[in-house]
Amino acid sequence: MASPATSLHAPTFLRWRTERWPRTNLGRWLVRLAGAVPFVGMADLANATTGPSTANDLLHHQAASLHWASGQLGWVAHTYPPVTVAVARLFPGGAQGLAIAGGLCTGILIQLTIERLMLRTVSVLSAVLLTAAVVLAPAFSFVATQDFSAFLTLILLSVALTGLLDFTYNRSTESGFIAGIGFGLATMCDLAAFSFAVAGALATFFVAPQAKAVREIARRRAAATVVLFPSAAALVGWAFLQWRFTGSWTRSFTSTDPGLFRFSGGLWFSLVRAASSVGHDLVFTPVLVIAVVVLYSRRPASALACLAFVGCAIVDLWVGAPLSAPALVVLLGVLALVLLPAWLTPTEQVVLWGCVALQVAVSYGGLHFGLTPVADWTHRLFASGPLAH
Repeated sequence: MASPATSLHAPTFLRWRTERWPRTNLGRWLVRLAGAVPFVGMADLANATTGPSTANDLLHHQAASLHWASGQLGWVAHTYPPVTVAVARLFPGGAQGLAIAGGLCTGILIQLTIERLMLRTVSVLSAVLLTAAVVLAPAFSFVATQDFSAFLTLILLSVALTGLLDFTYNRSTESGFIAGIGFGLATMCDLAAFSFAVAGALATFFVAPQAKAVREIARRRAAATVVLFPSAAALVGWAFLQWRFTGSWTRSFTSTDPGLFRFSGGLWFSLVRAASSVGHDLVFTPVLVIAVVVLYSRRPASALACLAFVGCAIVDLWVGAPLSAPALVVLLGVLALVLLPAWLTPTEQVVLWGCVALQVAVSYGGLHFGLTPVADWTHRLFASGPLAH
C-alpha cells in the first residue's frame, strides 16, 4: 500500500541545495582565502604590537599542560572545551599561532554569510556590504584574533544555523545532520552553545511549514531530535567521563566557568541583570531588530524562533556560562544576516540600510560605552602600530 503524500507544500528555497556561491568548490575556497588575508595581517600586526591575547595564551597553556601519555584519564578534568584544546595542542605557534588560526577562519564565516544572503535574492553588492557591516567592525577583528575559542564557536554556530534553515524549509536530511553536528561541535567548544542547540531544536516547530497531520507532527519531532541529539550526547558523554575519572560531573565545566549555576544576587535578580546586559548588547546590532520586526510582520512564529536565540544569550549569562560581550555582538550581527527575510519591500529596504549605517556608526563610536576590551585593544593596536608613526 502506498504511503500517504505529505501535506507540506513544495520546498520554499529549492535553490539552497542546487546553487552555491561561488558555484565551484575551488571558487568558494578562493573567496574564503581572499576574505581571510586581511585578518591574518591584522593578527600578525596584533601579535607584533600588543602581544598574544590573554584568552589565547590561557588556551595554549591549558593545551600544553596536558599529559596524554600518562596512562590515566584524570586530564579529562582539565580538557574542556576539548575541541579548541585539541586545536591549540596541534596548531603550531602557541598563542600567537592561535591568532593566525582565527584570522584564517574568518574567510569561512564571510563566504557562508554572503552565500546565505545571495540565496535570499540579495545582489552580490548588497550581500558584500551587509556582511562588511559585521566583519569590518572592531569587535569582529578582536574576537577573531584575540579569542580563538569563542571565534571557532561562532563559526560552528553559523554553519549550524544555516543548515538548520535549509533543514526546516527544504527538509534536506544532509543539512539536518550538518546542523546537528555543528551544534554538537560548538557545544564542545563552549558550554554556552548548548542553549543555542536547544533553541535550534525548538525552532523546527516554529519555522517549518505548519501542518496538523500526525505524520507532519512526527516529522517535526524527528527534526528536533536530529538537531539536538549531537549536542546533548556530547554534553552528557563528557559529564559522564568527568564523573567516571574524576568523581565530579561538573569539574571541567566549573573550572572553565567558575560562576556556573551560582546565580549571584539570587535567581530573579541575576536573571534581570542578564536580560539587561544582553539588551545593552543589542544596541550594537540594530539590523537584528529590523530583521525580527520584518519576520514578525510576515510570520510571527518565525520571529519567535529568532527571539529564542536572543533568549539563549540571556540564559547563558544567567546560569554563568556566557559568551563574552564582543563575541555575543558578533554572533547577533551574523544571526541578523542569516535570518534576514527575502524580498524586502522598498520601505523595508530603506529601513534596513538605515539600520546598517547606524550599526556601523555604533560599532566604532560606541565601543567605550559597552565593549571596553575592544576599545582598549583597538587603541593599543593603532597607538603602537605603524600607523602611529
